[in-house]
Amino acid sequence: MRIHALTTGNVRVKHAFLFPSKGARRQLDLLLPGPWSDSLPIHCWAIEHEDALLLVDTGETMAARNVSFARFEVAAEQELPAALAGAGLSMDAVSEVVLTHHHGDHVDGLVHTRAPARIRDLELQFIAAPFQRLMRRVLRQPLPAGFSPRPLVLDGGPFGAFSHSRPLTQDGRIVAVATPGHTPGHVSVICIDDAGRHVMLAGDATDTLEQLRSRRADAVSPDPKLHLATLDAILTHCAQHPTIYLPSHDPQSAERLAGAITVS
Repeated sequence: MRIHALTTGNVRVKHAFLFPSKGARRQLDLLLPGPWSDSLPIHCWAIEHEDALLLVDTGETMAARNVSFARFEVAAEQELPAALAGAGLSMDAVSEVVLTHHHGDHVDGLVHTRAPARIRDLELQFIAAPFQRLMRRVLRQPLPAGFSPRPLVLDGGPFGAFSHSRPLTQDGRIVAVATPGHTPGHVSVICIDDAGRHVMLAGDATDTLEQLRSRRADAVSPDPKLHLATLDAILTHCAQHPTIYLPSHDPQSAERLAGAITVS
């Protein structure tokens, strides 16, 4: 098994996004003036396993629109096809796409691939809710053209510390697990590498490893208590299994993957 970090541009976010206030200010601060972070990577992931090439998320495109709390820095030569080519891989070889959640910097690159895509069934329900449809119009953040992933049902029982899961390969070495919080239907993908380590492609379960260690719910979660419960489950899993933890926007994720650095 080989796992590749694909970087499809960068994003800068409000400090209040990374370090939210408590109470009513948690989300309000995202709309108010405030300091910005340094550029953070927009990672997606390619997994070569047996004869298949699986993508976890598809990254962003240069058409991304800024919002009050995020400013995107994506050039055409950073989009998914070029990112794959830089890893010596081809768009035509992609067999399937698994989406951690529906936000644009994780799904917009779907416009580049004809491979079938899946997203958790609970996330599809969340996307379809009237308030979510309204917010996408207000923020000018539409789903990409042709967005029609199939529902991924986590009916495989517990996996490690996670109560809901589903194997994505017959040998059980690639598994989707429920990590709700950032969005209600968020999933992460865990790969059991050739050394038996768990490589957790965590999407936006947290923005960074520091956030996980600090047990800090993010600024956009509809349910901070649920998010904290997920962080506890991830920490428990990392204590039970040697785990390389890879959030999509952590500047150290690619380095941890390359060095096989586990959470300690």
